[in-house]
Amino acid sequence: MNSTYHAPLEDSIFLLSKVLNWNTLFAFPGFKHVDEELAKAILTEGAKFTSEILAPLNEVGDREGSRLVDGKVITPEGFKEAYNKFKEAGWSGLDMPEEYGGQDLPISVQVAFAEMINGACISFGMLPIMQRAAATLLLEHGDAEIVGRVVSKLVSGDWGATICITEAQAGSDVGRIKTTASLQEDGSYRLSGSKIFISYGDQDLTAQITHLVLARMPDAPAGTRGISLFLVPKINFDSDSQNNVSVSRLEKKMGLKASPTCVLDLDDAVGYRIGEENRGLHCMFTMVNLMRLEVSIQGPAIAAAACNKAIAYANERLQGGAADKKAIAIIEHADVRRMLFIMRARTEAMRALVFEAAFNLDIVKASPDKKQADSARQLAEFLLPVCKAAGSQTGFEVANLAIQVLGGHGYISDHGVEQYARDVRVSMIYEGSNGIQALDLVTRKLLKDEGQRYTLFINRVEQDIAGFEGLEHIQLILTALRQGLQYLSASTDYFLNCVPEARRDVEAGATDYLNLLALVASSWMWLRISAHVDESTEFGRSKIAVGNFHAEHIMPECQLLSTRVMLGANTIDSISGDILGT
Repeated sequence: MNSTYHAPLEDSIFLLSKVLNWNTLFAFPGFKHVDEELAKAILTEGAKFTSEILAPLNEVGDREGSRLVDGKVITPEGFKEAYNKFKEAGWSGLDMPEEYGGQDLPISVQVAFAEMINGACISFGMLPIMQRAAATLLLEHGDAEIVGRVVSKLVSGDWGATICITEAQAGSDVGRIKTTASLQEDGSYRLSGSKIFISYGDQDLTAQITHLVLARMPDAPAGTRGISLFLVPKINFDSDSQNNVSVSRLEKKMGLKASPTCVLDLDDAVGYRIGEENRGLHCMFTMVNLMRLEVSIQGPAIAAAACNKAIAYANERLQGGAADKKAIAIIEHADVRRMLFIMRARTEAMRALVFEAAFNLDIVKASPDKKQADSARQLAEFLLPVCKAAGSQTGFEVANLAIQVLGGHGYISDHGVEQYARDVRVSMIYEGSNGIQALDLVTRKLLKDEGQRYTLFINRVEQDIAGFEGLEHIQLILTALRQGLQYLSASTDYFLNCVPEARRDVEAGATDYLNLLALVASSWMWLRISAHVDESTEFGRSKIAVGNFHAEHIMPECQLLSTRVMLGANTIDSISGDILGT
């Protein structure tokens, strides 16, 4: 049962074609080479590839893990062969520019495929994320020589990439990094320092690895204003010799054991500056949206895989009922059904919300209407911190519930659901911890623009409420959504009316505000899903039932979250840190 994975093909195509209406994208000049038939064919093949080729690696990768042997990383059995098939089939560059060997498909199609990759084997999926992110960054900030030399290799999957930011003494405080870069006479740089938590910092899947490294030049300003960005190849470009980059340690982790997380040491390594001096963090922000989107879909991906296994088990496992009769399937027990409904309600809403964010990024990329593109960009920026934080929370919550549904059989490794919980847990930490996402949402996306992005979001929700309010079968969802909007409005007004001196109160309520917004956005997704299904089909009736459950059982959490948002920091600051530990 471990290797069983069913890609959410029907759900993905339904969301993209019916709820989001991807034909509006295909009408843009930038996507004129794509149509519904092609997009469906690609996702159908993606479902087959991930189910048949990647899913069997998940348990193997967890059991074997990647190993460090004589300073080189060896990936688990089967990874190299699967990666070669992945590369040869052209999966690396679905949404990358055709000019560099990509297929220039919509980002939303890529995200649907990314869910399949991560649901099948999230450890495998970590490498393609960084290849696409690095290619995107270099296209924006790299000079012609670097772009010509590197980007097509990343798009094809021939070369790997890493993002090297974190250092042991700095953590998320990027301004305190100490890695140094010194200019050489030939225009290159020499970098020295140590980076930690580098995913695929070394591997045996590609011949070359291009490390994107944040470092500080001599006499650079303190803090983030003095950070520059460099490309450091594993193998020197001109001599084909080994660069002075080495792996001193592989981290021993809770999960993602097949994905090698490295301590990467640079000892006078050759590198090339990307972008302007002291503007390295600015360059990195180019790929923030892409990285957040990719991490956002990891949560629903794992959640969907865990949900499918739990439902299958609950239908098969016989337990309980009258003692003088045959035991019943545990899916008939009320508490088991409650858990399964929660799992589906949260999973499917978050999948839809991530697709919505991706769809807006497609509009940014392809729409010739500047006003439409600007609005889409603002909405995507507003949703992405929510998608990342709530998506990752959903992944862990649903995986944890899957363990509960399976009981003791979930706690042991035979069925594979405990691996889901271990693997997805880190998604709440990397690419900006969820607390950082909440602060970004409230301080940058809400307060800095005085609620403009928020207003755009609300207008979209209210537009859909007005458009669908005549449908009888969505009245429960409409009622819950309207109530949720009232709680969200009160919480938003509280923040917008906070004086600058009350920043601590804003910080204290930021996470609860993000979770409140995520609930309202999820209800918005269920409204749209339920409005577009065919009520006469099993698929449609199932969606309506789960949407109603979300409205009745989950949306009441809005009141609690709104109350917490407005509590301020008085209680959490009522004692000092040293007393808190006693």
